[in-house]
Formats: sequence, structure tokens, C-alpha cells
Amino acid sequence: MAPRLLRTAARLALALGALAATAVPAAAAPAAAPWTAALDGCPGTGPLRPCLALGTPQRLGDGLVRTYARLDHGRPLSVGILYSDRALDHLPTAMTDGHHCFDVDGDGRTDPMTECAGSHERVLPLPAALLRMPDMPLKWALVNWNPMGHPPAAVFDRPHFDNHFYLQPKAERDAIRPGPCRGLTNCADYATATRPVPAEYLPADHQNKNITEVAMGNHLPDLTSPEWHGAPFTKTFVYGSYDARITFLEPMVTLATLRDARTADPATACSPVKQPKAWQQPGWYPRSYCVGYRPDRHAYSVSLEDFALHR
Repeated sequence: MAPRLLRTAARLALALGALAATAVPAAAAPAAAPWTAALDGCPGTGPLRPCLALGTPQRLGDGLVRTYARLDHGRPLSVGILYSDRALDHLPTAMTDGHHCFDVDGDGRTDPMTECAGSHERVLPLPAALLRMPDMPLKWALVNWNPMGHPPAAVFDRPHFDNHFYLQPKAERDAIRPGPCRGLTNCADYATATRPVPAEYLPADHQNKNITEVAMGNHLPDLTSPEWHGAPFTKTFVYGSYDARITFLEPMVTLATLRDARTADPATACSPVKQPKAWQQPGWYPRSYCVGYRPDRHAYSVSLEDFALHR
């Protein structure tokens, strides 16, 4: 075998060995899926392209959730979140995990139904190989499980996952304080969160409905999406903002839609991400988002796809 082929075979064997080394006991996740540690399958040089990189997992339900990225010679092919098969089983049923509460009425107690921001959150690091890429604006990810949905009523009130991909540093997001204003947000921070994004940086169909939340910011939904016109909520895409800047990209997906991805027609997996005229921050941005099932990884996926470079 030629030396170059020998080197390639050796690298492939190392990569496969790394995948095998990350197997975990069946109680945590199927052994065929590498779930226990971060996996950087994207070295700085070499022929292994496209390559897979995985972020450190967090527990959810009876399984685990983690980020992933598929890269090809400095271009992102896919950036997403993997939910192991059992992550959708025995999910928390309480409205909130109590991360973000505020005693609105001053009685010394916080009512989880009215004085805590909803959801159960999992902070997820993005893969190291993705963060090393030039022109990559994404910095970290956040999954919020909403067992009772969240406002607005009759729009997003089904059990669902909010999959946030943040452009904003985590420390800045964490500094959005709790308080008595809408979304249990500090009133000064609420005013900052709802400052309008300049029109050229937001698709026309995505509009400000003042859907703010503590430690998150404002949500700018697509008002042409079916759930705003009486249809059941299944999935949608939301831009997030704070202080007149786009701060996160968010595919929202109901639990039922994610479960159905195992048997859904692959032709319906992806939907367009409506594009602004320009991006405030240069870099790679997705033109579609997808909801699917990966039998090779025993996992459901919610991903950003079809990236284009904007400078």
C-alpha cells in the first residue's frame, strides 16, 4: 500500500477508535452512539473531510442531548443538536426548573406558575472545531424544554423544545436580569431588549411582538407561520434580539413533531430560514433548518443547514 494510503488508513482507524472509546452503558444511551464526551473529529489538517465534531452532552429525560457540527474544508455543512432516543422519555413535567424567578408581589415566595420563567434549560457548548473556524458567529447553544408551552397563548402553548444558537456571548445573555416587567424581565433590560433591530437586519415577516424573557432577550417570530393563523403549532423559526442586535437563531419544535421525525418523509424535514438584506455581524449563516432522525446515532436532530458566507 502506498505511504499516502497507509497514512489515510491510520487516521481513519484512529477516528473510528475515538468513536468506539466514547460508548457508554445502556442505562445512559444506546451503545452505538458516542455520547459520553466531546469528540473532535476535525483535525486542523488531513484528508478526513467532511468531518464530525461533537459537543459535551447534558442529561435530559432518560437520555442525553448535545451539539454537533459537520464541517468540510472550513465550511460548515450542518450545525445542530442531537437528542438521544431516550432523551424524549420521562421529560420533566413541572412548568419550570426554577432557574429564573422573581418575587413580583413581594410576599417572600416565588410561585413557579406565575413568578418563574418557564422551561427547563440545558446549556450546551458548541464543538471546539466549529468555534475554531474563521467567520463563525455562533458561540454556544441552549435547549429549553417547555412541558406546558409558553406565551403567547394559543400560539406556542404546546409541549416543545426551543433550540437556541447564540451569537451573543453567554455572559451578556446571563446579565439580562429578572424583574417585574414582561417575561419576568428587569424593566430597564426589557426596554433594552425591545429596541428595534434595524430593518435591513431582519426579514420583513419576522416582527417584534415584545415576547421577552429574562436571561434570553426578545423573540421576533415569523408572523406568516401557520400557528399565528389558527393552525396547530408544529415547528417554526424565530430570530432573537437584544439592544437592537440579532443575538440568537432559534428553531422551535414540538415534542410530537420531533418524535414523528423517526417516520416522517425526509422531503419534509427542512424549511427555509428567511434571510435579512444584510447581517450585522459577518460570517456563516444558515438558509434552512431541519428536523430529522439519525438512525446511525440513535438520535433525533434539530439543525441549521445550507450555510452561506456573508462579509
